[in-house]
Amino acid sequence: MILTFLVTAFMAGCSSKPPAKPAAPASSPTVVRTTKSKPAAVSLSSIEASILQEVNRHRASKGLSPLVANSILDTEASLHSQQMASGQVSFGHSGYEARMARIDKRMGGAGANAENVAYGKMTAREVVQSWLKSPPHKKNIEGPYHSSGIGISRNSKGVIYFTQIFTQK
Repeated sequence: MILTFLVTAFMAGCSSKPPAKPAAPASSPTVVRTTKSKPAAVSLSSIEASILQEVNRHRASKGLSPLVANSILDTEASLHSQQMASGQVSFGHSGYEARMARIDKRMGGAGANAENVAYGKMTAREVVQSWLKSPPHKKNIEGPYHSSGIGISRNSKGVIYFTQIFTQK
């Protein structure tokens, strides 16, 4: 069994647009420990697409609009997952503010934003279900967002690092 650690942070972005809902104050990361089974071999891009489908399925069940994939967010999420998988940054939200500043600049203002990260040998469904069991992650998934970017990367031991970024624009 693989021990999975999930960490989340919710932060307001550097934008001239106020968030639709008041942003929660930054708090210390939440750590959730769960055990997960080993997923069948599938491509990383199909896992990314499946994560968005799973998140949008959950949002629909709550009467929320679906998130739209955004290539700028995908690029930033992929870069963060690659850096975590390669050990360039530790697991978590290292560089979050710089990522959001780049996104804000490239999108001409992105509004409120959030990020979920996870790692482990999990399927798309398993990672989304783990996030939904964690109140801060669930808050991000159900937040007032329009766009999402997802990036995952596998390290040399086969452990997958997941990043999902959310923005209002």
